[in-house]
Amino acid sequence: MQEEPYPVESIPCSCGGQAKYRFRREGVLYTILGTIKYQRAYYLCPTCHTGQYPLDNKLGLRPGEMSAELESLTAMTGAQLPFGQSSQLFESLTLISVSDQSIAKAARAIGEEVQALEQEWMEQSHDFAWLQEQERLAERPERLYGALDAAKVHIRGDKEHPWRDLKAGAWFTTTSKPPQTPEEDWEIHATDITYYCDIIEAEQFGHLLWATGCQHRAQLAKELVFLGDGAEWIWNLVSHHYPEAFQIVDWFHATEYIAPVAQAAFPDEAQAKAWIQQVRSDLWDGDLDAVIDAFARFTNHAQAGKPARKAVTYFTNNRERMRYSEFRAKGYQIGSGTIESGCKQIVKQRLKVAGAIWNIDNCIKTAKARAALLSGQWQTITVRREHLSLPLAA
Repeated sequence: MQEEPYPVESIPCSCGGQAKYRFRREGVLYTILGTIKYQRAYYLCPTCHTGQYPLDNKLGLRPGEMSAELESLTAMTGAQLPFGQSSQLFESLTLISVSDQSIAKAARAIGEEVQALEQEWMEQSHDFAWLQEQERLAERPERLYGALDAAKVHIRGDKEHPWRDLKAGAWFTTTSKPPQTPEEDWEIHATDITYYCDIIEAEQFGHLLWATGCQHRAQLAKELVFLGDGAEWIWNLVSHHYPEAFQIVDWFHATEYIAPVAQAAFPDEAQAKAWIQQVRSDLWDGDLDAVIDAFARFTNHAQAGKPARKAVTYFTNNRERMRYSEFRAKGYQIGSGTIESGCKQIVKQRLKVAGAIWNIDNCIKTAKARAALLSGQWQTITVRREHLSLPLAA
């Protein structure tokens, strides 16, 4: 890669002076095709002592750094696999050696870009003029689902709280109908899934919930349905930001409270099984009075008292979110499998790999990169980065 053989003597400098031609210097680019070396003219400004390479500026080159395509591909492998494994796999597939440190930097760089985009969304979501324009021009979603959950991640440097909650959310749509019986296929077939996540307090996560929701026009949806478990922080955020939304406790989380009471209360297996079946049937039909009464019978039981009291509290607090018969009649999904799948793919499959203890900042950025990948947003994020400037570690 060569410039004209006779470079000009001087070029304008940003300081207002004139940068003088000194000599040609070699540049090195790291690309998906391998290492590329080239010569170009070097200019130095005597006023501000700033060096310039006109060819690099003209072509958008940053010598000694990864090209856009190389960073995108290495970051993608780092979002999928532990960095050491990513390095080995990348070299096996491309014959290009990239260190695990460079792959980690690439993945974090994508995570930083996600953070920058989320910050823009937050600013938009609090811009009254932008919200008005969206309400005037945007199409209202017929039915939009939101879901929230959290999963533990091992964080370095906090002896008192080594495990932190990575909070995650999802927006999605589906045309699938809810099952007619608990024994039917529960696959939701969600479409247009977008995941977002962070390790922050619930109130801060609420800002991200609102900002991402505005990007999906959640505040304009004709029907907005939220799914989650019984965690108080989830429903507090939903009630605050989307008070008109339908709130539904995941069916499977609700049923987990039944068996522990039955096993402790009934020594006879057949009796326990019959009791479980009856309570599940009442719950499926949305008869929360019968469900709560069934547990209340055992609140003073020697063995079943503790799980029974816990169940009474849980079902009493969430009874309006467990009107399953009514929800199914409306065609609403009553299972939160979409967000649970997201947590599994982000946390269990990537962040909780054997022996992983994370620096919190690196953890957040890697998680955000993986969420972008799972959401089909990779291209959207990478094209934002005009220059993907990461040194290729030796």
